[in-house]
Amino acid sequence: MDQVQVRSLRDVIAVLIEQRNIVRAANASFAAHLLDLAIMQLRLNVNDISAEELTGLSDFVGAEFARDKSSH
Repeated sequence: MDQVQVRSLRDVIAVLIEQRNIVRAANASFAAHLLDLAIMQLRLNVNDISAEELTGLSDFVGAEFARDKSSH
C-alpha cells in the first residue's frame, strides 16, 4: 500500500471515529459497535496485519486472560 492510500485510510478512520463518538453519545451502542469494527478493519489494513496474525494475538490474549482468571 502506498503512502497516499495509507493517508486516505487514516483520514477515513478519523472520520469514522468522529461518527462513532456521535452515535455513542446518542446511545446507539450497536451502531457504535459496527463503526468500531469498521475502524478495526481499516487499522488492520493500514498496518498490514493479516487475519492469521489477529487470530494468533486473540488466542494469546485469551489464554493469558484464562490463566490470570484461574490464578485468582
